[in-house]
Amino acid sequence: MAIAKDILRILIAFFLGMVLIAFQTVLFLDMILLNPISYYEYVNTPAYYDKLKEQIDFGLEEVGRYTNIPGEVLTSAVTDTEIKDYSQTAVKEMIAYLRGDRLDYTLKYDTTKLKASIESYAKDFATQKNQPYNETLVAEVERISSMAGTRIETYTMIIDPTLLKQVGVDKKIQLVLSKIRMAELALIVAAMVLILLLWLTNKHHRMRTLWWTGSSLMVSSVVLLIPGLVINFMNVAGRVGLKDSYVTWVLERSINAMLMKWNLMQTLFLVIGILLMVIYLLYRRKQIKKSK
Repeated sequence: MAIAKDILRILIAFFLGMVLIAFQTVLFLDMILLNPISYYEYVNTPAYYDKLKEQIDFGLEEVGRYTNIPGEVLTSAVTDTEIKDYSQTAVKEMIAYLRGDRLDYTLKYDTTKLKASIESYAKDFATQKNQPYNETLVAEVERISSMAGTRIETYTMIIDPTLLKQVGVDKKIQLVLSKIRMAELALIVAAMVLILLLWLTNKHHRMRTLWWTGSSLMVSSVVLLIPGLVINFMNVAGRVGLKDSYVTWVLERSINAMLMKWNLMQTLFLVIGILLMVIYLLYRRKQIKKSK
């Protein structure tokens, strides 16, 4: 009978470990990977912003060459603060869109200043050429400002929502990510049920539940921690690609930061698991001393 109960406890602890592995993974996805705050630090990092601004200026100058407008007319209308604010808002809106909190991604860069700068140049040009500032020029100003705004949007967003829509995976991603909170709750309930079962199978020794729960948490943390340490040791982030690309730059640092947070989270759960086991051992030791 005792052997049967031990086997039952081992099975329950095994399933508890599986549930905890799933919970820790989903929790990381929800609290870290899909948290806009996790990405704000890169937007505010001078090195990242310098690379991004350099790329945006290059894109705007390219638009200028294509439309025969001096590049400074476009670049001078885009301020540092506007790019930073838009970058943060874009990250927030994109994550909300992927989570399904937004039905569509509709954020557009405000081209008011760009349009005003282009319009001013177009009017001066028309005056110099003794030409009227007519509807044709108005339409051209609108077209160029829209083109410039699209360039800024393209360089600012690491993930292109238009591409996701074209491929048709946006709704599939939303379908999965919108269920994260529900999955967390379900996994918590499942873990509590399994812990309750452990408590019931330890009818004459309730505190042993701490040992079984702690061991399950320790094993689940180790299972998740090992891959994180291996990937970190292999320096996967450093093998992403071109060093001069601002996209590559942020990807490398994002991978490193996420790996660090992943390993820290699993280490925290590992420590909690060990503490539960230590608490039980101390309690058991105290009980043995009392019985002598």
